[in-house]
Amino acid sequence: MMNPGKQWKNFGEDEDADLSALINMKSITKHTSKDPLMRIKRNLLINSALGIVISAGYIFLLMRFPFWQLLVCIGIVLIFTAWAVAKALLLYKDIKKTIPQNTVLQEMERHYASMKNWIIIQQRVGLLIYPVSAAGGFMLGGSLGSGKSIDEIMQKPTMIIALLIAIVVLVPLCFYLARWMCKVSFGKYAEQLKRNIETLKSEI
Repeated sequence: MMNPGKQWKNFGEDEDADLSALINMKSITKHTSKDPLMRIKRNLLINSALGIVISAGYIFLLMRFPFWQLLVCIGIVLIFTAWAVAKALLLYKDIKKTIPQNTVLQEMERHYASMKNWIIIQQRVGLLIYPVSAAGGFMLGGSLGSGKSIDEIMQKPTMIIALLIAIVVLVPLCFYLARWMCKVSFGKYAEQLKRNIETLKSEI
């Protein structure tokens, strides 16, 4: 028969083990409650709404200035914007969805991978669109400033050189501006999610 002192010692050890497990569970809950996915979801909706407004603006420009050069340039940018909105909404929908057999950690890792992949694709596709956007903006500005058609103003060699210079200057600026905006809206929350994942891994 176990003596009272040993029983008390075992009881204390069991109680300490239960308390330690409870503390760890609270710690995990604390970190997951600060899950940045809610911020990402909110910003995805805002991003999508802005994309829709911008798309409406492009459609207005195409109707107001039906030059074939603008139809090509702005049309391509419009398609890209619509694609970006669709991808953002799909990502938002995916974040709302959970896989029942996955643990909280697995879900966090899945969403982090999806978020990083979405950011990379947006930046890479943007590099193809920025020159087109810069060219369309340059030609529209030149037409509005001179009061002439795009065909007339682009007949001058100096305008073609100016267009190339504008593309060379504006594309890097657009790229770094877009990357900064993406980092502010999504990147920092993706990194916070990554830190939460690492914290959970260390505590489980």
